[in-house]
Formats: sequence, C-alpha cells, structure tokens
Amino acid sequence: MIVTITLNPMLDKTVYIERLERGAIHRAKRMEMVAGGKGISVSRQLKHLGLKTIATGFLGGEGGGIVARLLSEEGVDHDFVMTNAMTRDGVTYLEPDGTWTAVFEPSLRIDVRFVHELNKKIEALASRSTWIVCGGSSPGHEADDLFYEAIVNAHKAGVPSVLDSYGNAFELAMKAQPTLVKPNKREFEITYGRKLETSVDHVDAVKFLLSRGARYCVISDGGTDFFAGVQGHFWRVTPPKVKVVNMTGSGDAMVAGILYGFRQGWKFEQCLAFGAAAGAANARTWDVATLKLEDITSLESEVVMQRV
Repeated sequence: MIVTITLNPMLDKTVYIERLERGAIHRAKRMEMVAGGKGISVSRQLKHLGLKTIATGFLGGEGGGIVARLLSEEGVDHDFVMTNAMTRDGVTYLEPDGTWTAVFEPSLRIDVRFVHELNKKIEALASRSTWIVCGGSSPGHEADDLFYEAIVNAHKAGVPSVLDSYGNAFELAMKAQPTLVKPNKREFEITYGRKLETSVDHVDAVKFLLSRGARYCVISDGGTDFFAGVQGHFWRVTPPKVKVVNMTGSGDAMVAGILYGFRQGWKFEQCLAFGAAAGAANARTWDVATLKLEDITSLESEVVMQRV
C-alpha cells in the first residue's frame, strides 16, 4: 500500500464562463469540484493504475468534508485528520478557448495538537505501507517538520519514501534522506535561491540533492526537458510533445508513474521514461491524474532519454 501525505489540500473548483472580465458579473454555465493537492493527486493516479493507496493529511470544515466525500465517490481510500482549520478553496475560471484564471485561498494554520495526531497516524500507516509519499506545501510552520517525521517513520518501517515539496518543509525533510526527491525547477529555485538556467545548472542541482542523501532525484520543468539522476548516472529527459490542455497534476502523475514502475520491478531509467510519459499524458487532458495505463504506454516510446 502506498501512503500519500497532503498537508495542505484544496477543494478545487472549475467554473465555466464565456469570458472573464474585470469588474463584471459573470453567470457560470456549470461548475465542477475535485479533491486537490499533490499527494491526493498521486493517490488518484495510483488508483487508476490499479495500485493500492491511501491518502492522509489535514482536512477541516465544510470544504474538508466535501474533499473527503469526493474522494470516497472516486474510490480513493483516505484517512485524514479533521482539524478546526477550514480546507482552502481554489477556483479556476475556464473560458471556451481554454484560457483559464485561477485564484487559490490562503492556507489556515493548523493547531499543534492536530500535528501530533497526524504524526501518530503516519507512524501507524508506515508499518503497513510499501512507499510513503510526501507531497505539496505546508500550511504553516507548526506542520513544517511533518514530512521529516514521515520520512523518519518510513526508515523505521523499512520502506522507501518520496519528497515532492518546497521551502522550509522540503529543507527539513531532506535531513531525513528521502529515497526519491522530485521538486520542479521553480520549487528548487525558491527553496535554495539558485537559478537553474543551463544544463550544467540542472545537473549540479541534481547532484546537490543526491549529495544530501537522496537515492534518486528528478527536477521537472513543466512540459520541457528535465533532468534526473542516481549516483553516477544522469539523464536529460525530453517528454513527448503534446497539445497542452492543463498542466495541473502532471508532476503528480509523473510521481505515480515512477512508483508504478518501481512496483513492477523496473530499473530507474525505465521508471523515469514511464513517469515522463504519464506527465505528458496528464497535460493533454483537463482532468487531473485520471490516466489509464494505455494513455501512458501510448506515449512511452516518444520519451527521449539522453545520458549527460
């Protein structure tokens, strides 16, 4: 069972309108809701690939209740800590030509007692897991060390871990030496204050994260070439060229694809190619992390792997 942790979920709403105008009243044609957040999206994609998974983290208020209900309706197992902090909303206004404008509410701080409760829950789940995935941002400094504690719990349980975050939560969690790290380019730059402009910059960034104790590293960059590595082996990966509809969740689909490969017993290079195909397949649909296996395999041969 793959456990995913989302500390800062979101009730993700898409509102369909004819055209967005500042200062005007808009009558929406329809509205859709989905449970959002990095870890949640990884669990959703794993479920669509037939792997057993459970999503945990923080939820709160009416919005949190809706997120839990939506996950249940999708058949995604979950076990969240319910808090007194309302789960944030994210609203995307989508126009017929594909133009979209998104507004995300700010996070609400989590009381420390709920932090302790989630830490205990993760410790219990770790003993039944095959991987632990730490995804997304932290809602505040009270929760910043939860990913660190989760990776420590993974080590104690003898299971590998994934870290896909940024900022203080990422830096703290790196001290626990996760198995796989996958920030995107912008997240790395925000966390470490280093611009990644050349291929050498990217490879050096991969080497830097590996030197901090990670076994595998991927630094993604939207739909463009990205870089990855293990100790002594580094790749420049060119994902398939697709017509982009929605990039949201492509990194999460990539993580799920890589984990799918590991569960099949593949070597990292093949897992990486499959993950790149999953990210591209996700980008060509509006729905987030709902790919079938054939959606990914149909693009896998178009991934270009170059040793650097």
